[in-house]
Amino acid sequence: MVAGQRLKEARKKANLTQVELANIIGVKAAEISQYESNKRTPRWPAFNKLLDALNITADEVLGREVTVQDDDDYIVKLAKEDLQILSNIKANPKLYKTLLADPERTVQVINKNLKTVIPEIDD
Repeated sequence: MVAGQRLKEARKKANLTQVELANIIGVKAAEISQYESNKRTPRWPAFNKLLDALNITADEVLGREVTVQDDDDYIVKLAKEDLQILSNIKANPKLYKTLLADPERTVQVINKNLKTVIPEIDD
């Protein structure tokens, strides 16, 4: 997921239209549309106003990290996409056990055979 999609999700979560958000931060609605479609990047003042208006952090918009904390107060920071990948791996018990047993070898095998399994992937 890219920054524009995250902004759009945050705007919708805040129950704001593009016009309403534009009015709050002092830009035209067309600019909000361009930010959300990744056709334009907001300048710092507008970006800061977006963060405040949507009550999100720059890290959240950029997909830089998510804090995961377990019962032992162990904290790990991951990108949301990384967390999604890990969740999908864990949801596949056979793959999870194989990766857990020998992660380096399993990744090498997957990487070696990736082009065969998914031909549209470029090297």
